[in-house]
Amino acid sequence: MFLTAMKGLGALQSLATRGIVRNVQTDATTKDLVTKLRNQLRYYAIAEIAGRPFLITKNDQVIVNRLKDVKVGDVLKLDRVRELGSKDYTIKGQPFVNEGFYDIKATVIEHPKSKLIQIVKKKRRKNYKRTIEHKQTHTVLRISKVDVNALD
Repeated sequence: MFLTAMKGLGALQSLATRGIVRNVQTDATTKDLVTKLRNQLRYYAIAEIAGRPFLITKNDQVIVNRLKDVKVGDVLKLDRVRELGSKDYTIKGQPFVNEGFYDIKATVIEHPKSKLIQIVKKKRRKNYKRTIEHKQTHTVLRISKVDVNALD
């Protein structure tokens, strides 16, 4: 898969020095770099979902803490992207990339629960011991679209 070829986030930092767009205004160099990024085969994005950053590509499944406002089958547009790139070029935001550069969509697949978690509270020599059991709720998202827009 594309993520294994990247060899983790250490590879992303070395790639970041090749083609960084730091200015979010659309000038000639920004258009050239976005065009070069569009010509690549695969894209990745570092997007914030529910306040946490995730490295995503197309067709990835992302498990996040429960999103309360969504139902199964809903399509979400991800608009908080910190970095957008490919093997050779990267666009970094300050703190986020301009929304006109990309189009990223995710579909809600399910709302599962995790396995049973036991929490044990104990105080020694006080005859106090409590066991709490619960299942954490999650939301599973499928990244359906990661695309870099053409700048006119």
